[in-house]
Amino acid sequence: MSKCLISMIAVAICVSSLVAGCAHYQLVPGKILPLDTKTEGLAGPFDHITVTLVNAQKDDSSYSVKDWRGRNSGYLLNRKLWTEKLVEALGAELMARHGKVVDRAPVTLSLKVTEVTYPYPRGGAYKIYFDATAEVTSNSGWKKLYVGKGDAANPPFTSFGENSNRAANSMITDLVRVIMSDREFTAGLSRKK
Repeated sequence: MSKCLISMIAVAICVSSLVAGCAHYQLVPGKILPLDTKTEGLAGPFDHITVTLVNAQKDDSSYSVKDWRGRNSGYLLNRKLWTEKLVEALGAELMARHGKVVDRAPVTLSLKVTEVTYPYPRGGAYKIYFDATAEVTSNSGWKKLYVGKGDAANPPFTSFGENSNRAANSMITDLVRVIMSDREFTAGLSRKK
């Protein structure tokens, strides 16, 4: 091989690395799978509960996900969209346990995804991980932060984007699991303003 060809290959590799390192990937969660009511051991049924769930996240801009060192991870997301997915998933879980999710109920819960991080050291090369914090506020004055953890394996022949979005889905599912397993939350469902 000539020195010129080797130099051109080296430059191409460097440029590719720089472009890949600067690229940002927009995380978009899809359909959130329901929790397994038989094995999760979550509270319910909620026959006597009628609640309104509200997306309280006003920020509709792109949010840069930080890594464990506080640096940009290369992932972007829309926290308002993520909160909407959380509201939908939590509403589905409450209805699966016979609760009613309606407009203008006596109990209103406002949800907001506030932070998402990419804790890479936990993931290694074979999994993509995300942690997220969500705030739940009741119109009765009750407020609490919840932390969910999600991951997705990197099986061969699947795209980076597909795996990243699966990890996002898993993280929202875990937030719902954490919220639904909290006794303060289930007690707060009955507290009217």
